[in-house]
Amino acid sequence: MDHEVTKQTLIGEGKAMGYGSRDMRVLSTDPYFVGSAKDYTDAEWVAKLWDKMMASRKKPLHLRGFHYWIQSQGIKKPDGQLYAHKDPTKDWGYLLHSAQIARYLGIGKWEKLMDLKHPEPSDYDSYTVETGLNHSGDIDIQGTLDRRLNGIVDSFLQSLVYESPRYANDYQEWHLEVWCEKSSMGMVIDPACKKYQATYQPLVGQSSVEKVNLAAQRAMKAYRAGKKVRIFYVADYDRYGWGMVSAVARKLEFMLQDCPDADVKLTRLALNDEHITKYNLPKAPKHGEAVVELDALEAIHPGELGKVIEKALSPYYETENTNIVESENQRMRREVKEMLEKKLRGPLEEIFAEINIDGIVGEGFNLTDVINPEFEIPGVGHEVGEDEERDWVYNSGLEYWEQIEEYKRYKDSRIEEAA
Repeated sequence: MDHEVTKQTLIGEGKAMGYGSRDMRVLSTDPYFVGSAKDYTDAEWVAKLWDKMMASRKKPLHLRGFHYWIQSQGIKKPDGQLYAHKDPTKDWGYLLHSAQIARYLGIGKWEKLMDLKHPEPSDYDSYTVETGLNHSGDIDIQGTLDRRLNGIVDSFLQSLVYESPRYANDYQEWHLEVWCEKSSMGMVIDPACKKYQATYQPLVGQSSVEKVNLAAQRAMKAYRAGKKVRIFYVADYDRYGWGMVSAVARKLEFMLQDCPDADVKLTRLALNDEHITKYNLPKAPKHGEAVVELDALEAIHPGELGKVIEKALSPYYETENTNIVESENQRMRREVKEMLEKKLRGPLEEIFAEINIDGIVGEGFNLTDVINPEFEIPGVGHEVGEDEERDWVYNSGLEYWEQIEEYKRYKDSRIEEAA
């Protein structure tokens, strides 16, 4: 598709029908009206950089992180100016626009682009493209039985292994937690928390009272179990991110008044001055205040935040006694497996092997016998009634300019209320 040709064709048709330039467009950046030489230049610039960055990354990234990666590389824009050097806010807007245009023009792959603003959809629709029998019923019954019986033996032996002797392995004196003001950092924080059996609390901005209350309950539970609590907070380097830490601490202090003997401590782990200096992190696209976002660290140094968290958690994780007990548990588990393989698997498989379908139901037993050759599958058709006659903002059955009129009608249908 030649977008420039499409645009000029629509402009010509619109003018001939009496449409003004603004009347032809539904959006300020309307996908039908992109395709200028500048659009292609900007789109190819941003798509090439995205592909270059993602070539060395395994994990997805969002555009905010992409912004910091470009800024850290000292890359020039198509106009020759250094990206995010003079006006980071303006160039951030330019990046968003260029990426949008690139996707409209079909330039670049963009498979690993994350949309962190909106949750994934829940699709409850279920249908198939084919018609007729979803299952023909033509299967090897004896073979299916044999496979299922073998699976029963495997499942039974595995359940016995699970129930085999095992020592409790709770040698952790500390209950650990990591809080982060941005849920987008979960891909690097969660693995570190899992490794050191820490609680990970993702947030979107300031913590709610409910989340702090749950933390207080966990702290009191840890106290009853004889554990101490250490909480590490991760936030942007700005006044909001700085204030979040003391806000949570204060709420937690209030909620733990009835448990004065609990040993609970909370600290800010990142981002701090040392990280900004060590990793040479750029400022966010915001004038005035020195703002550095967590996205910059992950984009420029992938996985480094996870290392910072692991370094903080690891001293609290008891390893020696844990390994001793786990080693003994593994020894017992191995011997149980060997015992079961030697004593049970063979005899069970031998018994099951003697089960023969033909001997039970006779020859010629076939599931396809239930199919009625005279049955006719109903055709697709369902009358919706009056609901189908509603005013649709978009209707694929309309011609292009008819659809434009529908957009205009919808826009004009909103009546401004008097102040």
